[in-house]
Amino acid sequence: KLLKEIKKITNKFHKNKFDPFYDTPLYFNSYSDGAGLIVLKKLIGQKVNFFKSFFIILKDFLYSGYYDYYKIIDNNSIDDCNKIIITWAFKNNFRKNGSLNDRYFSINSRKLKNIKWFVVYMEKDLPEKIDRNIILFQAISQKKINLLSLISFLLKNIKYLFKDIKYSLFSISNHSFFSHKFLEVFKNYINKKLELIIMPYEGQPFQNNLISYLKENTTVKTVGYIHSPPLAFPSNFIKKKFSPSKIVLNGDDQLKCFVNYLGWNKKDIKVKESNRFLNKKANFSKTIFLPLNIDSETIILNGLQFLMKNLSIYLRDFEVKNHPVALNSKKHNTMLTKINYLIKNQKFIKNSKYKSVAVFIGASGGIVEALERGYKVIQICEIPIFQAYSNKIWKSIKSRQLTDNIYTYSLVKKGSLIKLGKKPKNLNNFFIN
Repeated sequence: KLLKEIKKITNKFHKNKFDPFYDTPLYFNSYSDGAGLIVLKKLIGQKVNFFKSFFIILKDFLYSGYYDYYKIIDNNSIDDCNKIIITWAFKNNFRKNGSLNDRYFSINSRKLKNIKWFVVYMEKDLPEKIDRNIILFQAISQKKINLLSLISFLLKNIKYLFKDIKYSLFSISNHSFFSHKFLEVFKNYINKKLELIIMPYEGQPFQNNLISYLKENTTVKTVGYIHSPPLAFPSNFIKKKFSPSKIVLNGDDQLKCFVNYLGWNKKDIKVKESNRFLNKKANFSKTIFLPLNIDSETIILNGLQFLMKNLSIYLRDFEVKNHPVALNSKKHNTMLTKINYLIKNQKFIKNSKYKSVAVFIGASGGIVEALERGYKVIQICEIPIFQAYSNKIWKSIKSRQLTDNIYTYSLVKKGSLIKLGKKPKNLNNFFIN
């Protein structure tokens, strides 16, 4: 019902009064703070603190000011490419020879001929060497805010406040600001030879804004690779007015979800083995995984106490892993300290039934990966409707609810959520006519 409601909201912005951007600024992301999560919480009737929400929106808006100080690193890139891959990368994704080991497609940039890589670079320190077929778009090169640019951005979007409050929140988000900066830069790399753009697709505004421009002004086709494991509540993937020409999924359950609940046409979808998640060893045993967004410390700590007391899980043997994007977050590091203090004082338990279990807190696609790799999984949810996996949507998951916020999962059928792939030699699966 909630996904249907979000589709109605999305379709509402297809009207001409929201021209030229229509629904592209919308980003119903249920797993991190922002306008999307605030709107979603209101839709389920959850009380939203006005001052907390205002601070989140303000912080999100001010963050946009950093994007004015972007850099383009282009070492005379080759011009005869008819395909471009748009991706993200960190410094450790580059080899010493200047090539890129892409973490979404599990392939090195030198393996592909006649393809240019346009990389949204996520760090301050640049690679020592960069191949000619790679362009770096360093989104934030210095930590200072351009206030004049922010004021101009706000004035351009203030009109939406009188058309729709929800839309106005999305229109002034840092995602919306970035989408305009990205397109401004990327237009310089669109030429008559360009035929295809491939991207790890997340439904982000910059992706849909680019697709909108391409569909209105060129004949370039786009392919979106849904690289992440199935999310419990995949609201960010609801089909937009301007979405990729084709998308690639990694499992039959994903196909059913995208067609039945997210508004995609079956003929525009390919189901292939995962390029990102390969059939090789990965350890999830005896690990507690923190989420990208922490909503309630109390729910998390109470949930861990339940695991220790009621399920007799000896958490002192577990490693607590922070989310890789939140390594410098004060909130996350405080949470780490509190969890480690809690489990450090646990008394020894001899006969635990859950000796190799993986514990996930909040929203995490890692739950599906762990299940597909044969691990037992327990999840502590802060907002269950957005974070707990339901058999209503994901047919191959069997869930058992232990408390209001704690679930255990098992698989009905392996390979339906993610078809673990072999290491790919090329990206032929992503090329379309």
